Amino acid sequence: MTVRRSLASLAAMLGLTFTLTGGVLADPLPEAQAAFDRGVAAHRAGDVDAALAEWAAAAEGGHTGAAWVLGNLYDKGVGGVTRHPGKAYEYYLQAARGGQPEAAVRLGLIYLEGNEDIGLKRNYVEALKSFEVGALARRGDAQYHLGMMHRAGLGVPLDRTEGLRWLILSSKKRYAPALAELGRIYFEGEGVAADRVEGWSYLMLANRFGTPEERRAVDELFAQYENRMKTGERERALEMADAWMAANSGS
Repeated sequence: MTVRRSLASLAAMLGLTFTLTGGVLADPLPEAQAAFDRGVAAHRAGDVDAALAEWAAAAEGGHTGAAWVLGNLYDKGVGGVTRHPGKAYEYYLQAARGGQPEAAVRLGLIYLEGNEDIGLKRNYVEALKSFEVGALARRGDAQYHLGMMHRAGLGVPLDRTEGLRWLILSSKKRYAPALAELGRIYFEGEGVAADRVEGWSYLMLANRFGTPEERRAVDELFAQYENRMKTGERERALEMADAWMAANSGS
């Protein structure tokens, strides 16, 4: 089985997401891959401790995929593993350095918020660097966070135009939080000409693509702005949203 398929299979077994891009797909050393495979077998047999030991050995041998899996397990406390924020951070750091863009995004979030459990203070400069890695790998979530940081002036001089550029790039990946933020921006006219129809169309798109939790946040924006909408504007917004879908079908 290829590295790509073995990692994807393991991620599915553990209920994890797995990004099939980046250096995580580079072929690891045979010894590291063998340890990783033994870990998979141990976990399937119900021996979590043995699986963790094998994956730790694989990660130590430079297996980026093993580091990514361990970071997820210790971060989320799944697969029979107890949460350990310190270990999660270290493994995410290794995976990000190995070219795993989703790990870079996770690191960015840790730096953005800080983590008292591991004694890590907020570090906007490091957060920005991590999000840039994910953004350049065309991850919508990374582009969203990068856009928000530019618009808030976190780690960089405040630049609404640059922030808007990243939010638009993120929206084209159908990333609901970016679409929702664009909706809010157009309703409020923050650095753009206020446009209720365009704002509502972005909210409609966010509602289409969002997770249940994200749609709840969009519902709050709908409730906030619905009284501003005039006769016929919702219909025009729907047409605009459909046109956006057609224009961005290949994004």
